Amino acid sequence: MSAPAVAWHGSLGVVCPRCRGDLAARADAFDCGRCRVHYPVVLGIADFRLEADPWIGLEDDREKARRLEQRSRGASLEAMVRTYWSMTPGTPAEQASRFVHHVMNAGARSREWVERLDPPNGRPSGAWLDVGTGTGDLACAVAEHGVRAVGIDVAMRWLVVARRRAEIEGAHVDFICCNAEHLPFADRTFARVVSVGTLEHCRDAEQALAEAKRVLVPRGDVKLRTVNRFTMLAEPHVGVWGVGFVPRRLADRYVRWRGGQGYAHHRPLSSRELRRGMRRAGFTAVHVEPASLLAPERARLGTAQWAGRAYERVRRLPLMSAMLRASAPLLEAHGVAA
Repeated sequence: MSAPAVAWHGSLGVVCPRCRGDLAARADAFDCGRCRVHYPVVLGIADFRLEADPWIGLEDDREKARRLEQRSRGASLEAMVRTYWSMTPGTPAEQASRFVHHVMNAGARSREWVERLDPPNGRPSGAWLDVGTGTGDLACAVAEHGVRAVGIDVAMRWLVVARRRAEIEGAHVDFICCNAEHLPFADRTFARVVSVGTLEHCRDAEQALAEAKRVLVPRGDVKLRTVNRFTMLAEPHVGVWGVGFVPRRLADRYVRWRGGQGYAHHRPLSSRELRRGMRRAGFTAVHVEPASLLAPERARLGTAQWAGRAYERVRRLPLMSAMLRASAPLLEAHGVAA
């Protein structure tokens, strides 16, 4: 499985994420002569991380990916995800079941979001980069439109799942393990950067935005969807109310007190912080708005569908949209690379 990892590197403009110098490609690694750094290829997936996933160390993540691949070889996507959670002690069964359900519904959710981005003839030509691809649903949705899709994530173990999804769906996607803050791509590689539910997990959101700007071609754009720090609803990752209004240095302690879960690796931005970060990164035509509801989100409203319809009407009104930007659960943002 290592050959494909070498085959694509020339056409993608892969570089060293430290110095952005050229890399020497081998079947099992990429080497930077300038930095004297060795980037391994694990299970056919190149690993360009400079920093570990905050939840697990580099070697432990690679080993978990290997065990997951071995234990779920030939299994369905759902069986593979269930195997993952069986290998992850400490996660309550009910929570793991919700995660599995989320993964299995992610494909339809991502297809709907991609369709909403542009009319079919309005999409920029060239490769798209999916930052924080997770289980690959968004990258696969992009590939369905004949666009070259590259999915990156800090978690090697999830990229194994993402590749299985792509294989099952017949989608051609290149998956690479790296940090959003240190992309292993040359300047001006991609026509568009997309990201759903990732920015709030980045160690340095502004640096991740700056990297997205760097790898975009002139007039290329970024489209993202992220949790609003000041949502008036419960924080979606931990189900705790009011987290965003607590000082960041106390947020983890507050969530552990209220919900018994950690929150050290969650850093949602407010609409103002998001807009400021995108402008500092060099994006122009920056626009941040309350996110539209997707079908799975509307379905969760149950008998309160009227609330979803009211939200959609209100968010299109200029004055009300400005108010919702401050308190909506999710934000969508757009920016153009000059």
